[in-house]
Amino acid sequence: MSQRQIEQKYRKLLAIYGNQPVSVTLQELANALFCTRRYMRSLLLQMQEAGWISWQARPGRGHRAGLHLLRSEGELLREKAEQLLDAGHFNDAIRLLGADQQLVAQLLRSRLGHSVRADYQRLRIPYYRSMPTLRPGQPLRRSEQHLVQQIFSGLTRINDRTGEVQTDLAHSWQQQDALHWRFYLRPAVLWHDGRELTSEDVAASLTRSARLPLFSHLRKVRAISPRSIEITLSQQDNQLPLLLSHIDALIQPQDVQLPACPVGTGPYRVVENNDWHLQMLAFDRYFGLRGLLDEIEIVTLPALTRSTDERATTLLSSGLSDADYTAGKVRDASGAFVDPLRGIVLERGGYFLLCDSRSPHWHHAEPRRWLRQILNPQAIAQRLNAAIRPLWTPAQSMLAGWSHSWDAGAISAPFTRNGETQVLRLAWYRQHPELPMLLAIMQTLLAEHGVRLEGIELDYTAWAAGESEADLWLGTVNFALPEAWHVGAWLLSSPLLRKAVHDANSQRLAQWQTDWRAQRVDAEQLLDTFIGTGWLQPLFHHWMRLKGPDSAQGIALNNLGWFDFSSSWLVPDTRPKP
Repeated sequence: MSQRQIEQKYRKLLAIYGNQPVSVTLQELANALFCTRRYMRSLLLQMQEAGWISWQARPGRGHRAGLHLLRSEGELLREKAEQLLDAGHFNDAIRLLGADQQLVAQLLRSRLGHSVRADYQRLRIPYYRSMPTLRPGQPLRRSEQHLVQQIFSGLTRINDRTGEVQTDLAHSWQQQDALHWRFYLRPAVLWHDGRELTSEDVAASLTRSARLPLFSHLRKVRAISPRSIEITLSQQDNQLPLLLSHIDALIQPQDVQLPACPVGTGPYRVVENNDWHLQMLAFDRYFGLRGLLDEIEIVTLPALTRSTDERATTLLSSGLSDADYTAGKVRDASGAFVDPLRGIVLERGGYFLLCDSRSPHWHHAEPRRWLRQILNPQAIAQRLNAAIRPLWTPAQSMLAGWSHSWDAGAISAPFTRNGETQVLRLAWYRQHPELPMLLAIMQTLLAEHGVRLEGIELDYTAWAAGESEADLWLGTVNFALPEAWHVGAWLLSSPLLRKAVHDANSQRLAQWQTDWRAQRVDAEQLLDTFIGTGWLQPLFHHWMRLKGPDSAQGIALNNLGWFDFSSSWLVPDTRPKP
C-alpha cells in the first residue's frame, strides 16, 4: 500500500472522528472506509508504525477499542513536507505547502546552510530576491555575475588569486599581427545538455558580443577549423585575451534559445530557476576540475533572510547590509561588530550618484559642484543608522585607495529661487534594500535647501540601460579582477553612463575607447575626468564578510561578494552518532 493511499485513508478517519480519543470497533472503522476488516487491520498497523494513531484494541468480536488520531491535517501536511525536504525533493515540498510562506520558512530554516550525506555536499542559501536573468550579454547585478561565471566558460578566464589571464575554453592563442588573433580550442568540451562545443558556437557567440560597445572593435570572428577561430579587429587591442574573459564574452551555444535553464559549459549546470528556487548541480563532464560542492540551492524567501536565528545566518554568503542591517535591527547575525571590523574586507566598488547630461540642470559645472557639496558622503553618513554606520566608508573614488581632485570653481543651485519648491528626479532600482534608505537621506538634505527629491523606482534592466527621464541616478557597482581594467570597461561601455554622460559627446567617447584599448590612457585617468567635472560622485564602500561553518574549506571571498563553488568543500562530520 502506498504512502499516499494511507494518507488518504487517514484523512477520511480524521474527517469522521477528529483529534479526540474515541471508542470504536474494527468493523465500524471498516464500514467508514468501505473496506474489509482484514484491510482495516493492516491500515491501522501502518498508521501506528508511522506514529499517526494510538490504537488500543480489545480482543473479541464486537468489543470496542480506543482510537486516537494524533496528527491534525496541518501536522500531517508539515510532516510530509519535512520528509520531502529531507529526501531532497525541494520543489514538491514547496508546492505541497503552497502559499503558506511562514510555514515554508520555518521548515527551511533548520535545513539552511551546509549538509554532507554519504559525501554528497549540498549548500542551501537564503536570498532576498530571485535571479531570473543568468546569461552573458544582459544587464547583471553582482550576484548574477558570479553565478553566470559558474555556469558559462570563456575563451580565457581570470585567476582569482593573481588577477592574471589564463586559459579556459582556449588552451592557447597567438597574436598574428596588430589586428589578427587566433585562439585554439580544447577538444571534447561538452555543453550541459551533452552536445559538443564547436568553433562555430564560439564564433557565433562572440559575433553577438560584438554588438556591445565594449566589443565593438571585433570586426569579424570566424571558425577556421573545428578547433580554432580567428578574430579580426578594427583597431589594435593588445589586451584582447583579457577582454575575452569579460562576463559578456562568455560563450553561449550557436543556436542560443531562452530556456528556463541556461546551457553553458561551466562547472555548474542549472536544473531549475524560478521565482523562489535556483538549483545548480556540479557538471560531472566539465572539461576542467569537477566542482567539489555537489549542489547549490538558493532559496528566495524574504522571511529567511530576516531571521536572527544563528543557524539561518551561518551561511556561506556575504551580505552584511541586508534589509535588517539597513533597519538597524540585526547586529550579531553575521558576527559581532563590537570588534574593530575584524575578518572583513572593503568591497572593490561601491555606491555612486550620477548627474544626467540630458537633464537641463547640469549643463554647467556650477550646479554639479553645488550638488556635490550638499550630497557629499560625510553628510549622508551622519544620518545613517548608528547600527550600520561602521559598515559604510565614505568614498574618494570608485576603488578604495584611489583619490581624485575635484575641479574648483563657483557653486550655484540648479534652480532660480522664486519661493516655490523645486523638484529633482532620482532613478534607482528596486529589490535593493539600501537604495530607498539613501534616497530618504538625500531627500532630507535637499529639502533643507528648498528642493524636493522624487524617487523613480525602476527594474534593474531599465535602470542599467538609463531608460528614464531622470536628473540623477543612484546605484552601486562592483569590479571583478583585475579591478582597474574593469573600472575602465564600466566607464566606457556601461549603457547608463553612455546615455547619461557620453550621449552629448560621442566623438570624445570614441577617442577615449581607442586610447584605452591602446593603453595610452588608464582607468584612473578616465575616472579622474568623470569625478573632477562632477558628473560622477562616489558615495560609499561597503565592508563585506564571508561567514561559514568551521568545516568549510577553500572558501575565499571574491570581488563580487561570493566564492568559487568549484574549489570549496565541507569536511564531513565523522563523529559517532549518539
